[in-house]
Amino acid sequence: MDLQIVFPALIFLPAFLGFVGCVFPRIVFPFGVLSLLGFAASSFAALQGDFAYAFTLVGEGGIQFSIDSYAFPLIFGSCITLLIVFGLFANRFTHYFYQICLVLLTALFISFNAVDLVSLFISLELLGFCAFLLVADRNDKKSLFNSFQYLIGGGLAMLIYLIGVVQAFTYTGSFLLEDLVNAPDTALCLIIAGLLTKSGVFLCGLWVPNIYSHANCQSSAILSGCVTCAGIAPIARMSQILTPISDSMIVIGVISAVVAAIYAVFERESGRALGWSSVSQLGIAILSPSYGCIYAMQHGICKALLFSTLRDENDHSNSLSNLDSMHFNNRNSPKELLRVIVFVVASLSIMGFPFLAGFITKTWIKYDIPFEARLIYTTASLLTSTVYARLIFDRISVFSKKQNLNQATPFDLVNAFNDLFARPKNYILMLSIIFLACSSLLFPELLTLGSIQSAVVSAILGGILFVSVVGIQADDFVKPVTRTLDLVGAPFLVAALLLANLLYLKI
Repeated sequence: MDLQIVFPALIFLPAFLGFVGCVFPRIVFPFGVLSLLGFAASSFAALQGDFAYAFTLVGEGGIQFSIDSYAFPLIFGSCITLLIVFGLFANRFTHYFYQICLVLLTALFISFNAVDLVSLFISLELLGFCAFLLVADRNDKKSLFNSFQYLIGGGLAMLIYLIGVVQAFTYTGSFLLEDLVNAPDTALCLIIAGLLTKSGVFLCGLWVPNIYSHANCQSSAILSGCVTCAGIAPIARMSQILTPISDSMIVIGVISAVVAAIYAVFERESGRALGWSSVSQLGIAILSPSYGCIYAMQHGICKALLFSTLRDENDHSNSLSNLDSMHFNNRNSPKELLRVIVFVVASLSIMGFPFLAGFITKTWIKYDIPFEARLIYTTASLLTSTVYARLIFDRISVFSKKQNLNQATPFDLVNAFNDLFARPKNYILMLSIIFLACSSLLFPELLTLGSIQSAVVSAILGGILFVSVVGIQADDFVKPVTRTLDLVGAPFLVAALLLANLLYLKI
């Protein structure tokens, strides 16, 4: 079998299914799900080995791809995220929703595998248009405003990126990432500023909390699980071959990890807190070129589960406090309890709790970054534990209050369990818990007494810190800053800071 034909066909298969699905939506949907299962299984198998393959599309001088260890984790994470969303929210899909997701997947495949700057530009632009449609899917004034803000800000970021690409080409005569070693510092800064904006890393990631908190649950899950991962692979590739970029990513990563985590600690609205947490976690991901992609994969899957279970399944509003308006009965108790358990497990995984996937990826990152950055990384981890201690507390509190409202209704255990195991959605949630737990057992050498003790202490300290800041309202501090550092201005500011660092500060 000629891999030169097979791999391009696989990359563009989701987009093909997406376009055909616009004509035959019900017929194509099962094929879309099967293709996602196939991509997830094959990328997971490749993760276990050391497979890598590079090829050039359309002959000599064409588009160059490298399917390697940078791409496989992100392909796996994106496919699992889409499978979770397709399985849990298929009954909520509006017109063309899943078709957009399949086109989005092809854009992600190209951004994960492309090693030239022009292909990256095209894929990120396509990704931006798909994300625009997902954000606007809620179809109200605020979502339309957020989607246009994302489109304009993303377009501006890609303009900065394109200027950097043109300047790099004038010096190197090539669009390949590996040839950027001969590019001037200004070109590198402009290219990285564009990629950071797409990745949602602080300061460029100020669009993340607003959009995550207002978009539909299914859109937020895809944005957090897939879209923000698009820039991680090219940043990791560039950090691996360019020392100035690697050093700058350490500075930007620790700033993003700590500052965004502080914002998340003082954020009262759960959706926005998850958004700030994403900015913080993606900052951690860019710290390590070797493990950044697999860290982003773990974070994306967990964040997709969190947004999918953040609210009651019957709640279509954005408020967690409007208990009186929620339709809830005891028949749904086991199902809702399962959603709460998934929310808690996914939160603990992001905290890095032992025997969960996040523990493994956090351990890898911790011992792969410079010693000077490890202290700040530990601080960010403590703040992350504080954020998720609060989110877990809020989620369980809402569930308990709703249970108390329905105490008068008799509870039928047999019907409840029959209902629990009769719904395919519940199997998806249960498999998610099993996956997060079992994946940590694949690397038993990392489960040492010292690392487990450190993770448990971090979680306990996070809980104590949460208790100490309960009731602090920081809106007066948070909102003016985010309004000032608007999305449109952030890419310019980051590009200027990067340039200043490379030319003068040299951190």
